[in-house]
Amino acid sequence: MGQRVGRNSFQLRLPRLLKRNVYLEQSVTFKKVLLVCAVLSISPKAFSWGKTGHRIVAEIAQRNLNTDAQKGVKDLLGVEDLSRVATFSDEIRSNKAFDYTAPWHYASIPTGKTYFDQKRSKDGDVIEGLFRMEETLRDPKKSKEDKAFALKFMVHMMGDLHQPLHVGIAEDRGGNTVRLRWFKGETNLHAIWDESIVDFEQLSYTEYSTYLNHFTSDEKKDYSKGTFLDWAKESQDLRGLVYDTGGSENLTYEYHFRMKPTMELRLRQAGIRLASLLNSIFKNEKLPKEYEALRQKVKDNI
Repeated sequence: MGQRVGRNSFQLRLPRLLKRNVYLEQSVTFKKVLLVCAVLSISPKAFSWGKTGHRIVAEIAQRNLNTDAQKGVKDLLGVEDLSRVATFSDEIRSNKAFDYTAPWHYASIPTGKTYFDQKRSKDGDVIEGLFRMEETLRDPKKSKEDKAFALKFMVHMMGDLHQPLHVGIAEDRGGNTVRLRWFKGETNLHAIWDESIVDFEQLSYTEYSTYLNHFTSDEKKDYSKGTFLDWAKESQDLRGLVYDTGGSENLTYEYHFRMKPTMELRLRQAGIRLASLLNSIFKNEKLPKEYEALRQKVKDNI
């Protein structure tokens, strides 16, 4: 009788036990999902300079626009200025409709090779994209909407072009797979250059822009020479310096001290070159035939 009661009691409790087990299983699974999401949320993304760096480039450019460019930017952006739209190209990547723009943030060039040593992806890259955005902005037949889109991308992509690891090597995804620590925090080389060495200064983008926005007339003239390909080559040539961690996997003050001058130079160059480019575009300056030929060569290589 007692055994029968015990058996019946167990049978009565069985659905509740099963339900409890299912709940525990779901709870454990849910926790695993949360853990995975947490890990993914801190995974490095292939963005360049972070918000601060991009806004520094844009703010320096804004402060060096001529009258024609100031009017042209205002006509396209309204109340927004260049610094306000500097991160637009990263922000829209949360919308899958803009997935096609992802390759426009970088170009992969093997060590010892040139841009034309390999056929480029049909999806484009930061170099081809900049030539295309410039062409759109110079085309009187393009709509105001198309030109505003091109301007927003050009502002961002000029920053990308000057971050050395955005003209990187495909094997490590521009330093994304080079695992390191920054003051003991887990990260990678790409993320360190995207944000860490800029944000380490603890300056707002306007403060940093004021600090960096000083150019002699010779510097303005010298920095503004060349093309997107020349400036990409500069980034490519800096990769050896960027990868030199001194054999340490935990980067701290020493690495920052060595890289800071280069980081600041690239931000300054990107800013003044963007200004020079927009000054030329909105002044409707005619392009040399050799420049147009180069642009066509880049287009044909895609």
